Amino acid sequence: TRSLASHCNQVSLLTNSYGGFVTEASIQDPRFALNEQFCLARTYAVAAGEKLASGLRGVSVAEIEEQCNGFAPAMRDLVASVSLKPQAEVLQGARSFILEAGAPPEQLAGTAKICLSVGYRTDNMDVALGSALLLTALGEGAYGELLGHHLNEGFGTTKRPDLALAWYQSSFDALERGAEPVFSPGNPERSALVQKAAYRLNGVEDGDAVNSVQPASTLPTFNIDN
Repeated sequence: TRSLASHCNQVSLLTNSYGGFVTEASIQDPRFALNEQFCLARTYAVAAGEKLASGLRGVSVAEIEEQCNGFAPAMRDLVASVSLKPQAEVLQGARSFILEAGAPPEQLAGTAKICLSVGYRTDNMDVALGSALLLTALGEGAYGELLGHHLNEGFGTTKRPDLALAWYQSSFDALERGAEPVFSPGNPERSALVQKAAYRLNGVEDGDAVNSVQPASTLPTFNIDN
């Protein structure tokens, strides 16, 4: 029942009152630093999905929202598992879901990005979480950061910082392997900031290694022109 949109408005007010975003060098409160970056990532996800959706032909905004909302029930068990199971088990379930859905991976990834945008814009955490989970399972590891943020703060999930770190770590690893940053790509220091804050919040020393269903009958598929 918590509103992420309202939460991010409050975070933005605090950021403005402090004179700008926390940097890697100025971290005092790692939780607040992560909240700033969570809300920033949300903004980028909304904008990226809206850009993709603008290229769809013959589909209204209301129809897109309806289709994205319709796939949330199909992923309900998977989204619930994020709060209960280790990351590896959750991803295994998500990959099985993808195989049963039968949609081409590229098309499914585009659809997930549009629905991620819808979920955040309409404050529907089930849609946002399901979309972020699909993208991570499809190999776009940078989106794992979002699952970490949700678990850290309990938006759409149980509050499980102990499970959050593995999702954060998967995004750090993906970026280190050369994945394109998807949130604030113009800021090369962002990943190091998120990593430092996530480690400190979980009592991990900087640089330490971190150890890290039913067919989707209502899953929407949008034809996206490249």
